Amino acid sequence: MLPDRKHWMQLSKRLFAMWCSCVLVLAGCSDRQIFDETGLATAVGYDLLKDGNIRGTAIMPSINPEAKEKIQVFSATGETSKGIRDRINLQSDKKVLGGQIRVALYSENLAKRGLGSIVDTLYRDSSISSRVYLCLFEGETYDMLTYPYSEEGNIGIYLYRMIEQNIEGEKIPSSTMHEFFRAYYDKGIDPIMPFIARKGDELQIKGIALFQGERYVGWITPKEAFLIKLMHGKFSIGSYDTSVPAHIFGEVPKSHGSKKDRVQLVFDTISSQSKIELTQVSPPLFDIHIRLNARILELTLPLKLENAKLMKIMENALEKEIEKELQKVVHKLQDLNVDPAGFGTVYRANRRGMANMTQAEWRKMFKEATFRFHVKSTIIRNGVMD
Repeated sequence: MLPDRKHWMQLSKRLFAMWCSCVLVLAGCSDRQIFDETGLATAVGYDLLKDGNIRGTAIMPSINPEAKEKIQVFSATGETSKGIRDRINLQSDKKVLGGQIRVALYSENLAKRGLGSIVDTLYRDSSISSRVYLCLFEGETYDMLTYPYSEEGNIGIYLYRMIEQNIEGEKIPSSTMHEFFRAYYDKGIDPIMPFIARKGDELQIKGIALFQGERYVGWITPKEAFLIKLMHGKFSIGSYDTSVPAHIFGEVPKSHGSKKDRVQLVFDTISSQSKIELTQVSPPLFDIHIRLNARILELTLPLKLENAKLMKIMENALEKEIEKELQKVVHKLQDLNVDPAGFGTVYRANRRGMANMTQAEWRKMFKEATFRFHVKSTIIRNGVMD
C-alpha cells in the first residue's frame, strides 16, 4: 500500500507542475494592456450627420501631468461604432479602449432613425460592460461633450454619477445597455432611457425618452416616469409632489382660480406594491391595484395631523389625485403607442396561445385597451407645514 501511495503523490505533483506551466504559457500569450499605452474612454456620443453617416465622440482622461487639459476629446465619422473607434485610434497616441465607458449618449435625430444596430455593436463588444448607461441628449452630443464646463471635470464620470444617484433615489428608472436590449427584444414592453439636456453650464435629466422598438418617439417628465414605475414596480424610497382641492379640508379660497384653491402635498414613498390583472381579453381591460404607504414631507396648509378624520380625508384625496394622474399618463402612452410599463407582458402571461404574439399585434390592442386604477394609501403623520 505504501509504494502505491508514494507513487500517487509523485504523480499528483507532476500533474500540478504541468498545470502551472500551462497557466503561465497561456498568460504569456494573452494580449497585455500597459496602462501608459492605453486610453480609457469614459463616455461616448453619437450624432447623425446630414450625409447619413454617424459622428462618434469619445472622452478620455489625460494622464499626462504636463497636459493643460485634464480630458482628451476625439471625434470621427463612420457607418458603425466599430469603424468610428478605429478612426479615433488613428488620431490618438494611445490605444483607445472601451472597458471604462460609463455612459453612451445618442442625439435625438439619430434616435428617431433607430438605435438598434449601433447599440447592438456596443452590446457585442466583450470589452464594454453591459451596465453602461444609455442616454438620449437634446441636441448634438458632440456639442455637449466638447463644451468647456467649469465645474464638472471629467464629464463622463459626472454624467455617470448624476444618473446613478437619481436611479438609486428612484427619481428615474434604470436603463443600462442590458436593460435596454432586454426590453427591445421582449414582445410586451418598450425600452426607455434618460433624456439629458444642457442649459448653459448645467446638465440636467429633463425626463425619460420613450422608444417604439428601436425608434425614439417622445418623452415624459420624471414625475410621469414615477407614475409608470408605480404601476408595475416596488418602491422603497422616492418622493412625489401633488396637490388636492383646498375645500375638502373645509378651507374656503379667498380668490377663485388662484393657487390657493389647492393644497400642495410633498411625500416620500416608504413602500409601495402593485398588482396588474387582466380582467378582460378583448378589448383588453386591466385593473391595476396599488398599495402605497407614504410619509408627508411638506404641505402648504396648517393642518392638525393628529386628527384621524382629517388624515382619512387626506388619504382619500391623495388616492383620487394619483388615480387621475395615472390615467393621464397611460392615455399619453396610448397616444404615442408605446408600452414602457409592460402591460403587453402581463397580457401574454395571462392568455393562452399568445406566446408568439408580435409587437405589432400588441400595439394594436394596446391602443384599444382600458385601464382602471385602484389606489389605497396610508399616510404616516410626519412632515413640515407652510
